[in-house]
Amino acid sequence: MSWVGNIYSWGGVRSLFSAEALRWFLRYTEDGVMSSPVLYGVIILFIGMGLFVHSGLKAVVVRIIRRDRSLSGKERKSLMVSGFVSGVYSSIVAVLLWGPWNIVRGITGRFDDSPLHDGALYVLSLGIAIVSIVYAFTADYYRSDRDVVKGMSYMFSKYASYIISLVFAIQFMLAFQYSCLYRIIGMTETELNIMYYICCILPVFSRKL
Repeated sequence: MSWVGNIYSWGGVRSLFSAEALRWFLRYTEDGVMSSPVLYGVIILFIGMGLFVHSGLKAVVVRIIRRDRSLSGKERKSLMVSGFVSGVYSSIVAVLLWGPWNIVRGITGRFDDSPLHDGALYVLSLGIAIVSIVYAFTADYYRSDRDVVKGMSYMFSKYASYIISLVFAIQFMLAFQYSCLYRIIGMTETELNIMYYICCILPVFSRKL
């Protein structure tokens, strides 16, 4: 389509079968993949979510919601400790966000374009990871740092095929954007960004956590 569009001059469409396109892909594809906000977000969240699932905390939360069966004394104790840690962590984040000290907020004191805003995914994943680790150790499910590493890598091993699919999805969107084919169908930059995130994130929901 890009080749045909380039021949017939469809609104500035650029052919993917050209020397210019080859040079562009060799120069920018690696940077485009590694700097993808979706890839970064997936890697950061997979660490925290892996611990959440592998530690057994997710299973306990699901049991509470579904009211499948009562919790043991150790499970209740572990939930109380992890809940306390969650409250402390949330309080620290809240103080940093709304407190009198302008440590991680922007120059104007706002959350927008602040260090805390830019690192929000990291803060979220770190909080999930800490709470999950506390639960696992107090419940005697984790006994060493090796168990923690297994939990951190759990989602990567379970969803290894998604990571590979994500790389190809990012490359497809890079090629689609470079070819400018989106312009001839009336797609705006905002709609292109929405399509980018949908193509990258949607496949992960094809399999249950």
